[in-house]
Amino acid sequence: MKQNYDEQFDLKKIYRSRPYYLAINRLQSYITCKHLQCDLDVPYGNTRGQKLDIFAAPSANAPVFVFIHGGYFKALDKKDYRFIAANLVKKGYTTVLLNYDLAPKVTILEIIQQVFKAFSWILTNISQWNGNINQITLCGHSVGAFLACKILEQDRFNHHSFSIEKTLLLSGLYDLGPMKYSYLNTDLQISNEDVKTLSPIYAHLILSSRILICVGKDETAEFIRQSSCYSKQLADDGKENHLLILPQTNHYRMMRYLAGSNNAIINFLSSDH
Repeated sequence: MKQNYDEQFDLKKIYRSRPYYLAINRLQSYITCKHLQCDLDVPYGNTRGQKLDIFAAPSANAPVFVFIHGGYFKALDKKDYRFIAANLVKKGYTTVLLNYDLAPKVTILEIIQQVFKAFSWILTNISQWNGNINQITLCGHSVGAFLACKILEQDRFNHHSFSIEKTLLLSGLYDLGPMKYSYLNTDLQISNEDVKTLSPIYAHLILSSRILICVGKDETAEFIRQSSCYSKQLADDGKENHLLILPQTNHYRMMRYLAGSNNAIINFLSSDH
């Protein structure tokens, strides 16, 4: 009998602080849009979910920060994470937040393909918002980290001259197997083939990047396990990375580090080595 992973993934039941973090994120996102120049819901494809929010850096040739949200492939929206742009634009980044269509309307494979399309669009167009594609930082939270890894696994972008200098994988999931044996699969319809062919834990990275994998000490055992296993898998594959298990940090507090200062995540963005 397969283990049931419902208790590992049902974060609404686990974290009583979840409504607080979601509320403060939304409030600060609203304020950010009022105070920063931004272009919201810029289309990169022809469906409702294929949209980008772009906050231009004030100066040309700026580094680019690309953020992919989580939500188990079936929930959440970039609009609730616009607050991160306030800190990032201040630090000189052109900041891009990426949406995609959600399950069960689309499959995980279709979501991955949409993310590839979005990244290609960014490579082609972000210079119009002062972005320099030779200085990209890629960031994903939860299954957004999964989707960021899928970009690093591809060589389809090699016709562009670009560099993903840094990759931030925050509270990530890298193995679809446990999700298959949870309530999530009612919407996701993950097959055994999907587990083997789509999970980053079974893949190899092609693009080079400095990788920081972060997970909170207060996250569920499965989130901690997946981050630890993925870090080891990368190291075994010759891909240097750094794993941080952050104290007093749960799944929702993790994103707040991007709005802060003098913490491990912001310091990684500022570092050269």
